[in-house]
Amino acid sequence: METDNETLTTPQRWAEFLVVAAMLLLFGFFSYHQLANTGFFTEKFGALETVCLYGPILAALIAPVVRAVTGRRNPARPFEAARTAFLAAGSLWLLIVFPFNFAHLADTLPVSLRFALAWVTDDIGKIPLLIQVILGPVAGIPILWKYFSQRRQTIRQQQQYT
Repeated sequence: METDNETLTTPQRWAEFLVVAAMLLLFGFFSYHQLANTGFFTEKFGALETVCLYGPILAALIAPVVRAVTGRRNPARPFEAARTAFLAAGSLWLLIVFPFNFAHLADTLPVSLRFALAWVTDDIGKIPLLIQVILGPVAGIPILWKYFSQRRQTIRQQQQYT
């Protein structure tokens, strides 16, 4: 029996909204740091850095919403590919400028939970940025390949039925 990996089940569609919730929590976490002026963002954090940090987080909301609404994976793939490119470019700039002070990363958490992030240093904080710079462009290629392959397959199937 052949499985259809392009169609999402109802639980998978609902899980996409969990991804959206996680991204909104991440957005809120960094926004609170900025609004509370905790010291996590340094004086180097300007308008371009704001776009480079928050833009990919907000862009990451689009693909899961498209998948959840359509119930299909392929319509979301161009948005996924765009997000990976945006994330890689934004991460590269944030890595170059590095407008963060990770000594303050845990400052927004309740005192009893600060241990969870208190160990993250600036050097450790650079690692996810570096990984995103490297993997972002690499991840976008198979996403686009799958998108166009699926489109060709869909077009062929439609031509067979007409």
